Amino acid sequence: MKGYLLVIGALLLSSCGKASPLAQLPDGKCSQSQQLLAKDHISGQIDAIADQNWQKAYSFAAKSFQETIDLERFTQIISEQYVLLITNKGYTFDSCEIENERLVQKITVVGLNDDFRMTYRLSVEDQKLGVVAAAVTDVSEDIST
Repeated sequence: MKGYLLVIGALLLSSCGKASPLAQLPDGKCSQSQQLLAKDHISGQIDAIADQNWQKAYSFAAKSFQETIDLERFTQIISEQYVLLITNKGYTFDSCEIENERLVQKITVVGLNDDFRMTYRLSVEDQKLGVVAAAVTDVSEDIST
């Protein structure tokens, strides 16, 4: 039993030694682990928005965002200005950069008629990602020939 506890203790200590991928955010390209965290976080929010699960979608927002925008206002903003996320037919992840200690993830959202390029800005608060802002940055029209 003593050996078993010793192994568990060693495992716990060794896992504590690994720095979080969010611990330091120097400007430049996101690391692979930072990209995965950003993808998981943004996917969680977009999927919740598509399901119109407003409470869950709101939970992916940064604490600083939640301090200025309440759930009711968040729901109104998404319903009025981001219908493309509610009706999306899928999305892909493009580049991820770190700027001013924020992750800036570009994505492409497949819409009903057009594809939209969006830029998500995520902050890190208490080693946790939070969406600070998301904006449509480009629309590419599907031209049928």
